[in-house]
Amino acid sequence: MTREKKLGTGLYFSAEEFIPALLLVLCSFLKTAAITTMDAGASVWFLSEFLGQDIPQVLIGIAFLTFLIWPAFSAVKEKSPLIPVFLLFTAAGISLSFYVLSFFVSGQQLGPFAMIWKEGFRILAETAFWLTAFRFGIFKGKPRLLAAVLIAQIIGLSMAAGMTGIVGGHCEALFFGAAVLAVLSALTLKVLIDNGSAPILHRFTFDKQKIKRKGNDSSQRKLSFYFFVSSGILFFAAGVFRYYFMVSAAEFSIGNRETLAAVYGSVFAASAFLGITAIYAFSKSRTSLFAGLFLSPLVLFIAWTGGWTGLFGLIAVAQAVSGLAGSMKEMVFQAVPVAVSLRTGFRETVFRKTIVEPLALALSGIFLLVYEQTPDETYFLHFLACLTVVSLIAVIIIRNAYLKLILNMLKSYLWRGGKLLLTGKKVKNLLQDNLNNGNTENVLYTLRVIEESATPFFLTSLKQALRHSNDIVRLYALTKTDELKLYSFLDDVILSAEKDENIEIRREAIRVMCRLGTPSERERAVNLLNDPDLREGALTGLLAVGREGVFRAIKTVADLSVSENRNDRLLTARVLGNAGNAAFYQPLIELMNDPDTEVCIAALNAAGKLKNPLLLPAVMETFRYPELRETAGAVLSGFKEKAFDSIAPVLNSRDYPVQFRILLVRLVGHIASPAAEEFLFSHIQTEDRRVRFHILKTLALSGYKATGKKINIVRLCLYDEMETATGILAALHSFDKNKDEALSDSLAVLKDALKKEIEYIRERILLSLALLQPSSALINLLSRYTSTTPKNDTLKIIDKILSGELRRLCLPLFEDKTVQEQLTLLRPHFYPPILPAAGHILEILKTAAGEMTDWTRACAAYAAGYIADTAFINSLTLLLSDPDPIVRETAIWAIGKTLPRNEAARLISGNLEDFSIYVARMARFVTDGSGQIVF
Repeated sequence: MTREKKLGTGLYFSAEEFIPALLLVLCSFLKTAAITTMDAGASVWFLSEFLGQDIPQVLIGIAFLTFLIWPAFSAVKEKSPLIPVFLLFTAAGISLSFYVLSFFVSGQQLGPFAMIWKEGFRILAETAFWLTAFRFGIFKGKPRLLAAVLIAQIIGLSMAAGMTGIVGGHCEALFFGAAVLAVLSALTLKVLIDNGSAPILHRFTFDKQKIKRKGNDSSQRKLSFYFFVSSGILFFAAGVFRYYFMVSAAEFSIGNRETLAAVYGSVFAASAFLGITAIYAFSKSRTSLFAGLFLSPLVLFIAWTGGWTGLFGLIAVAQAVSGLAGSMKEMVFQAVPVAVSLRTGFRETVFRKTIVEPLALALSGIFLLVYEQTPDETYFLHFLACLTVVSLIAVIIIRNAYLKLILNMLKSYLWRGGKLLLTGKKVKNLLQDNLNNGNTENVLYTLRVIEESATPFFLTSLKQALRHSNDIVRLYALTKTDELKLYSFLDDVILSAEKDENIEIRREAIRVMCRLGTPSERERAVNLLNDPDLREGALTGLLAVGREGVFRAIKTVADLSVSENRNDRLLTARVLGNAGNAAFYQPLIELMNDPDTEVCIAALNAAGKLKNPLLLPAVMETFRYPELRETAGAVLSGFKEKAFDSIAPVLNSRDYPVQFRILLVRLVGHIASPAAEEFLFSHIQTEDRRVRFHILKTLALSGYKATGKKINIVRLCLYDEMETATGILAALHSFDKNKDEALSDSLAVLKDALKKEIEYIRERILLSLALLQPSSALINLLSRYTSTTPKNDTLKIIDKILSGELRRLCLPLFEDKTVQEQLTLLRPHFYPPILPAAGHILEILKTAAGEMTDWTRACAAYAAGYIADTAFINSLTLLLSDPDPIVRETAIWAIGKTLPRNEAARLISGNLEDFSIYVARMARFVTDGSGQIVF
C-alpha cells in the first residue's frame, strides 16, 4: 500500500488516487471560471448593445441550439476516451473565434450569437468535466472529494466575478479569457485521462437495446408524467425569469458596460457565497437535495418582490439564487427517472433535455415575443406571481409522487439501485427502522440504498452499523469502513477490536485498525501476533500497510508457511492474499506446491488477489494437477495481459500436455481484449495443429479480421493446411491400391483416421478463411460446424469468399469428389511423395505429436505392427516416450509383433513402470506375457 497524503482536515487520498483527484479539482476550477467568464462577456456585450431588446429571440435561439446539442451527445459512440477533451477544445475554439470577430464585426451583429453560444459553451464544458469525473469514479465513497470539487467551482466562480469587475467595459476580452481557461481545462483533462492511475469505472455511452422498455406500474407512469410536466414548467419559468433579469439589468445600467460588469460580478460573488452555504448545509444533512427544487419558485418570488417594490437589488439576488437553483434542479432531475427504472433513466433524461426543456424554453421565448407587442409591467408581475404558484405546485406534486413510489419500492425491496433522493420523514423513518431491524438482509439492503444515495446520512448509518447487534452487519460495516478509508471511525474500530464478542469481527477490526490507525495502533497489533485467535487480523493488517511492525509480521508469516501444521499454512495463504500487498509474495510460491490440496488452492486464490507477475510461473505449474486446474485457470484469467509473457513459452512447448495448452488458449480468449487477440494471432503458426485449431476458433468466433501483413500469415497457414491435406490424400490413394488382404483391416482403421484428419483440416481452413473475411454466414456456419454439415452449404460460402489461387486450392477439398480426383487437382501445387503404403505409414509415424491426432498416429503404429517390418522400429521406438498413452501402448504392441521377444523387451523396458496402467500392462505382456492381453 502506498503512502497516504492528507489535504486539509479529514481529507485523505492514497498516492495512486491523489494525482487524479488533484487534476479533477483543478479542472473543476478552470472549467467553472471559463463558463462564468463566457457568460459575463456575452451578457455584458449583448445587453450594452441591445438595451434589453431581442431577448425572446435569443431564448428561442438557445432552445434551438440545445435541441441540436443534446441529441448529438446521446448519439455519441465511445470510440475515444479523449472525447471530453475534444469537447473542451471545440468550446475554446468557438469562443476564441468570437474574440477575433469582435475586432471586425459590430456588437449589433455578433451579440445575439454570443448570447446563444454561451449556453452551448456551458453545456460542452460541463458535460466534458462530469463525464470524465464520473467515469473515473473516484467520487464513490469520497464525499469530501466531491466537496473539494464543488468548492473549486465556487473559487472559479469567485475568480470570474473579480475578473468581470476588473475588465469592466472591455467585455470582448472575456471571450479570450474563457477560451484560454477552456484550453487549460482541456489540457488538464487530457493529462488525467492519459496518465491518471484511478481506474475508469463507467462508460458514458449506452446500448439502445438496454433502454427500450419502460415500467407499466401506474405510480411509475404517474411519476414519469409529473417529471416531464414539472421540468417543462420550471424551464419555462427559468426562461421568463432570465428575460426579466436581463431587461431589468439593461434598464438599471442604461447600457453602461462598466455598470453591467459590476452587476454580473456582484451576482457571481453572491452565487459563490450561496454555493458555500449550500455545500455546508448538505454536508451536515441539514437539508435534502430535493429541497433544491423549491429554490426555483423562490427565485420567481424574489424577482416578483423586487419588481413590485422597484428594487433591482432583489432581482439581482434572485439571479444569484437562480444559479444554485439550476444546479440543484439538474441533480434532482437526473436522479428522479432512476426511481422508475435504471433502464429508462437515461432515455427519460435524454428526452427531457432534447424535447421537453428546449420546447419549454422556446415557448417562453414565443410568449415573451407576444408580450412585447403590448408590454405592461403590472401584467407581467401578475403573471410572474402566478408562475411562482404554478412552479411551487409542480415541485410539490413531483415530490409527493416520487416519495410515494420510492416508499412502495423500499417497503417491497424492489429498489433497483442508483441515486436515491433522501427526502421526507416517512422515507427517513422507514430507513431508520430497517437499520434498527435485527434481520441481516434488511439492514444490509438499507445500508446499500443509503450508500448509493451519496448523502452524508450514509456515514451516520455506517457508524451506527458498527455497533449493531447483528454480527454480519458489524462485519460489513468494518469492511466498508476500510474500503472507504473512513479515518474518523478509528475510535469505533478500536473499540470493536478490543471488546467485540465475535472473534471474527475482532480480527477484522484489528486489520482495519492497522490500515487506518497511527503507529501506536499498529504497535498494539504487533503484540497480538502470538494470540492464536487474533493473529490473522494483525498479520493481515500489518502486511497490508507495510509500516510499523511489518518485519515482525514477515517473520511470523515465514515461520507459519513452513509449519508442519496444515492450518498454519492455510492461515499464511489467507493472510498474504487478504493483505493484498504484492511485495510479500514469496511464501506463496512454495505453498502452491504444497502436498495438501487445500493449501495449494488457498495459495492460488491468494496469488489471484496479489496479481504479482512473479507468481505466474508457479501458477502455471499448478496446471499439471487436475484437481488444481480449475482454480488455476480462474486465477490466471485475473492476471489478464500480465500473464501473456508466461503463457507464450508454454503454448510453444510440447513438454506440457496439449489439454493444458488448449485450456490456456481458451483462457486468453475469455479476456476478450485487443491485446488478447493479438497475442493469440502471434501464435497462429504453432506446429501443434490441435492448439492452432483452438487459436483459430477463438479468433474467428470473436470476429477478428486479419489486416496488413497478417493476411500473408493467414495465407501461409492455409497453404500449410492444404499441403498437409494433399499428403494425406496421397496416403489414402496409396492405401486404396493395396491388395494385401492381411493388411486390409489395419489399413481400413488407418484410412478412417486419416479421413477424420481431412475433416479437421477442412474446419481449420474455414476458420482461417474467417480471419480473412469474417462474414456473418461463415461465422454462423462455424458456430455449428460438424463433420456432418452439408458440403453444399460450406461450398457456397467458400465460393463467395475466395478468388484466384486460394480458390483453386481450397475448393477441391470441399467438393464432392473422389480421393483420386481431389489428389489430381492438388498434386501439381504441392508435390506429395509417391510412396507405397508402408512408406506413407512410416511418414505418419515420423510426424511429431500435434501434427496429426494421437489416434491417427496410434492407428499408423497399429498398421505397422501388422506389416511387421523392421524399417518401422526406429520410428516406433521414438513413440515409446510419446505424451499420449494410447500411442505408447500401440507402439509397444507393434514392436512386440515385429521383433523377437528378447529384443522387444530390451527396447520397451523403460515402459514397464509407465504411469499409465494400460501402457505398463502391455509392456509386461510383450516382455514376459504376464500382462494377460488377448488379441
